[in-house]
Amino acid sequence: MARSNSTLHDYITLPQLQKEQLLQLQRDILESVAMSNNHTENLNKLCLAAQAMLSNAVASIMLYDKSREHLIVRVAPSIPDEGIQQLNGLVPGPQAGSCGTAVFCKTPIFVENTVTDTRWEFFDQFVADFNIHACWSMPIQTPDDLIIGSFALSSFESRAPNDFQKKLLSIAANLAGIILQRENMEKKLWDMAHLDSLTSLANRTLLNQRINHAITMASRHRHKIALLFIDLDNFKHINDSYGHRIGDETLIKTANTIKKHIRKQDTLSRIGGDEFVLLLETITESVDSSKVAQAILSSLNKTPPIAGSSNTISASIGISIYPDDALSSEALLRNADTAMYEAKNAGRNGFSFYESAFTQLIREQLTLESELKSALINDEFEVFYQPQFACYDSQFVAAEALIRWSHPKRGFLEPDSFIPTAEKSNLINQMGLWILQQTCLQGKKWLNDGLKFDRLSVNLSIRQLVKGFHHEVLMILNDTDFPSHKLELEITESLLMIKGNIAIAELKTLQGLGISIAIDDFGMGYSSLNQIQKLPLDKLKIDRSFIDELPDNKNNAALAKMILAMGKALSLKVIAEGVETEQQQAFLVEEDCDLLQGYLLGKPMRAAEIEQLMSHI
Repeated sequence: MARSNSTLHDYITLPQLQKEQLLQLQRDILESVAMSNNHTENLNKLCLAAQAMLSNAVASIMLYDKSREHLIVRVAPSIPDEGIQQLNGLVPGPQAGSCGTAVFCKTPIFVENTVTDTRWEFFDQFVADFNIHACWSMPIQTPDDLIIGSFALSSFESRAPNDFQKKLLSIAANLAGIILQRENMEKKLWDMAHLDSLTSLANRTLLNQRINHAITMASRHRHKIALLFIDLDNFKHINDSYGHRIGDETLIKTANTIKKHIRKQDTLSRIGGDEFVLLLETITESVDSSKVAQAILSSLNKTPPIAGSSNTISASIGISIYPDDALSSEALLRNADTAMYEAKNAGRNGFSFYESAFTQLIREQLTLESELKSALINDEFEVFYQPQFACYDSQFVAAEALIRWSHPKRGFLEPDSFIPTAEKSNLINQMGLWILQQTCLQGKKWLNDGLKFDRLSVNLSIRQLVKGFHHEVLMILNDTDFPSHKLELEITESLLMIKGNIAIAELKTLQGLGISIAIDDFGMGYSSLNQIQKLPLDKLKIDRSFIDELPDNKNNAALAKMILAMGKALSLKVIAEGVETEQQQAFLVEEDCDLLQGYLLGKPMRAAEIEQLMSHI
């Protein structure tokens, strides 16, 4: 857009008061720019100052997005959000309102009446919604005459701008250009100081800042962070064989591949050559970092070779954990680097933790998790049932469903060997629903066969007790036609105390469906009488640790008596698990416990075996 002498002529002919107003506007905004690098705030001040000089009007600044195909509102302090949403995405053109047309034509556009002007014919809804009857727009340009957006004054009345108002628009657009130019220069300087020039990733300086901040937050909130030191395998061969252009393209492709596996709060950096460092903030378990490492390695292996090269990409990754391995950024980086060389020595294209023994443990856990997924698909699990007996006559009344795994290589596995791994992943949700469905199907079959039992009990993971879980339970009950009053759900006391209101609300809903709720390992969470009476419970299950050494251990005897008394006070049934001796049974009978469960009376057994117990009722 060529500058003309008419603007200068308009300014010379203005009255002195108006000249002083415009000069004061420039002084105020330039002083604000000099004093503050909050560029958005300065642009807002500019809009407010300009609209203060024109009654019954609002100011706005629109800028090109990164594609330079659409205009986005940068600031419009007096335009409501819904108006900004309608303006965002405006495509410049000859009939794109005042702003889109001004940017497209690279010239000021003064629309006196938006209702009749053809450049506004596609914006009649905006005019009606926000009462815009005139709009004057001035292109914003850089010193090299590149149009980057527009400054506009929109009026709530139809009118044409006078010389003062035209000059106001021109000065405001020029000031906006100055602010945006400074912002762009500061961004370039910041990028030069903090970003890698090839990949635009964080450099070592920014990485250290992010690590130190992450350590501060992790220390305050007591969580872990992880550093993944990623070094490409055989990168020197790629550079030597195919040249630096192919090498640079390999680095860029590597960066883009890794970025697919990180969260918004994480930081990926290139600290030199073919070395990348990934900072994972706020991780719960160390195994979380190994899953990210494995995903990165898998994606790199699947990346097609760069054109002109026959080499696929692989990497070696070293992992260090805060606070387990180190407490400072320097030590964490050093340890991750050391672990990376361990991965290289182990054969490349893999990962290692700083503690090599821990690497093996994590790999075993990942293997087990993979096998659990296959087990669910291949129907390798089986539900066993441990009988529960009435204390007063030792008659069978109920059973607890317990999962077992027929591992294709390791044989028959008890839950303790795989449930903790399932708990740390989302597999426990799928597994829990499978157990519930299998139990309800079996229970319905027993009822159809005329067998009698009070209830079948199924353990719940605290991970399952999320909002809406009761819908999944109700769906299984409906699908299997198993009566809700025959189902009991068990949740551990300690985890229920941690999970809080959402879990309690779900349990109340489940109880309202007729399902019995039992609290497992009772006594281990040290809940008070006041806490327990607020929970939706039907049964207390005394933890087996309090049954051990009964009746000789006076402390255990006192705790068992206390739990039994609490159950009676709250009208709750009490069941003792882990009953393995006749002396324990005699004590519990004497103390009027309701139900007994343990190896003395019956081990976990297959459905066919427990049917024999039911048939004698």
